[in-house]
Amino acid sequence: MEFVIHEPDRVAVLEERLATIEALLAVFTGQTSAPEPQPHTSALNDVDHSSSSSDRTASEAHTPLDVSAFQSAAITDPLPQTVKTPASDQLELAPLSEILPVVDNYFRNYNAIIPLFDETAFMRMLLDWFSGSTKRTMISWAAINIVLAISYRIVEGRAIDDPAFAQCTQNVRSVMSDLMMQGKDLMGLQVLLGMVILFQGSPDFQLAIVLTASVVRLTQSLGLHLKQAQAGLSRAEKAHRRRLFWLSYIYDKEMAQRSQSPFLQLDSETDMDLPEPEDDLGAISSSTDNIRFNYLRTIAKFAFIQGKAHDLLYSHKSQKLTQEQRTNTIVRIEDMLEEWTRDIPVELHTAEGIEKLLPPVSRDLMMSLWFHHAECRIKIRSIFTFEDAWITRVKRYLFPALIDISDDVVGKVRRGDLPPLPPKWSQCVGYSRTCMQLLIARRPTEYTVCSYSCLVLLIINMIEFPDHSLVLQDRELLDGCFSTLGHMGSNLPHEPYKTLLSVSQQLYQRAKGQVSLMLAKGDVIDEIGDFQMSPSMAWAILDDMDFQ
Repeated sequence: MEFVIHEPDRVAVLEERLATIEALLAVFTGQTSAPEPQPHTSALNDVDHSSSSSDRTASEAHTPLDVSAFQSAAITDPLPQTVKTPASDQLELAPLSEILPVVDNYFRNYNAIIPLFDETAFMRMLLDWFSGSTKRTMISWAAINIVLAISYRIVEGRAIDDPAFAQCTQNVRSVMSDLMMQGKDLMGLQVLLGMVILFQGSPDFQLAIVLTASVVRLTQSLGLHLKQAQAGLSRAEKAHRRRLFWLSYIYDKEMAQRSQSPFLQLDSETDMDLPEPEDDLGAISSSTDNIRFNYLRTIAKFAFIQGKAHDLLYSHKSQKLTQEQRTNTIVRIEDMLEEWTRDIPVELHTAEGIEKLLPPVSRDLMMSLWFHHAECRIKIRSIFTFEDAWITRVKRYLFPALIDISDDVVGKVRRGDLPPLPPKWSQCVGYSRTCMQLLIARRPTEYTVCSYSCLVLLIINMIEFPDHSLVLQDRELLDGCFSTLGHMGSNLPHEPYKTLLSVSQQLYQRAKGQVSLMLAKGDVIDEIGDFQMSPSMAWAILDDMDFQ
């Protein structure tokens, strides 16, 4: 089913908007006709380095989830020393006629779900910039670049090395130090959040961790975590600041889990209400099937659960829990996750439903959400790629004493003293299977690198249960995942991702060997039911059976 939105022709809408803006520019600049496109370089005396955005309420606030799961090292200098703050006459923007369609694409497809900026305020700021007024500031220049970068990378799906995207991110990074010293500036907070969005899953994800700490501190200094700080504001301004707070809250919990370090915003130190379920901003919807829910509210509630999981996994207090207390805590977290999933329309609980019912950006955000859900489930059961206990178990499958490989022939598993699989193993396998289906259904990006955990989990399940009813489907699914992850590898640092991929491939060889042994004995054939095996899969299985 195609996702169809009945709306006026976008080109006509853009042309009308551009004509209106150009007419306003003509008035502001004293011209009697529409101005020529602005040159790329801003005038030296038009830029105010110290200006705050307090004179315009440019709005802010939200984020897609999904990041690499590598333990971060401490970073003292988040910006490369080769990136220097540009001189005033080096602040450049493309002509308005080129920027406007990109900005429109951002607000139409991304900001409607992740409301980082208020569209009206942002367009006013954009108009100010091109009017040549004294309101040209470094911070507004950075904000425009952030919107362009998000539109290029997340909405359009351009590669990291795309020239336009790379230029925008370089522009923002060149003024990052200035932004972090701006003080109580709402737009500065928006720009920093935008950088977190862009870098949360990239090879520079440690930068997102560092920036998130600055975001939380700035959020608190602005009083966004307290209702009393909003006295006297309009309802729209309160809603705007509330969304911004929840964005900072979400990323604080997310990055704390990534870095395994304490989060900064304590639940006991805020009294902010969740985003309203009926709020139009932050919602995912499909007009074809009347499916709608507030994505921002949903991920804010999930972040609360993430905080509980983080306390269980990494807090000093958790190290003193008895096994019974730990088990009870795990059960409570799983109960919260069960209740949380009920808030999401059931049609969006499967890869097929997401692919069928939602437009591209919504699909990516839902994929991200389910990846985080699976990751949380897997982590609290100590099944995770970077956990020491899990790494030890995975490595044992590679030992010849457990699975012998001689002359390319895979032997049976000698389980010996191998400890039992963690509780709720089958449920974690099911969550991982859904995530792998989402991975190969969507365009690959670096935001899905945590899928290695799900990949390894499915492989181990195949080793342990080579005769389970979905084994052939899982094998075809894993083949597709390895292909996708292989293509993603060019955008990721060698460590730890290339090593993880290599280990996963070695495990997969052993898993395929176990399945081939079962197939040779005829133990799986009756279990496949109506599964339609692709020709390539059939030949691959025959090849495997040839050397058994």
